[in-house]
Amino acid sequence: MTAKAGKARPPARSGRRRPRRRGGAGVGPLLVLLVPAAIFVAPTTLLVGIGMIPTFVAFVVDRDPEKPAPITVGGLNLCGVLPYVLDLWSGQNTLQQAIRLLGDPTTWLVMFGAAAVGWACYHGIPGLVAGFEIARAEARIATLQKRKRRLAEDWGADVAENGMGEKP
Repeated sequence: MTAKAGKARPPARSGRRRPRRRGGAGVGPLLVLLVPAAIFVAPTTLLVGIGMIPTFVAFVVDRDPEKPAPITVGGLNLCGVLPYVLDLWSGQNTLQQAIRLLGDPTTWLVMFGAAAVGWACYHGIPGLVAGFEIARAEARIATLQKRKRRLAEDWGADVAENGMGEKP
C-alpha cells in the first residue's frame, strides 16, 4: 500500500494492450431511437428489412475487419430496393401496399438480383484487376528483354550480363 492513497497499487502493466471491446457502447441509445422510428414507418421498414437480407448475410459472413463484402453488396442491394421504396412513398404508404409489393416476384428479382450483381463484383473485380496487372507486368518484362537484346547487339554480350552469368 502506498502512504498517500491508502490503497493498493494496481499491478504494473505489461507491454500488451488489453483487447478492445467491440461495439455495444452506443447500441442502447440507438435502439431507443430506431425501434420507434421503425414502428412509425413500418411499411418502409418491412420492405427495406426484407429487401436488404443479402446485405445482412454479407455482413455476417465477411470476416474482414473493413467489411468490403457488405459495402459492395449493400450498395447494389440498396439500388435494387430503392425503386420500390420510392414507389411505396409516392403511392399508398401502407402495410398492405408493402405486402403487395413483396408479393410480386419481380420485386424480389430486382432486389436480390442487384445484390447478386454486388456479389459478382465483390468476387470478380479483384481477379480481373490482378489479371490486368499480371498482363501489364509481363508486357513490361517482354519490353525490357527486347531492349536488353538490342543493347547486347549494339554493345556486345558483356553489357547485357546481369551479374549472374546470364546472357540475353
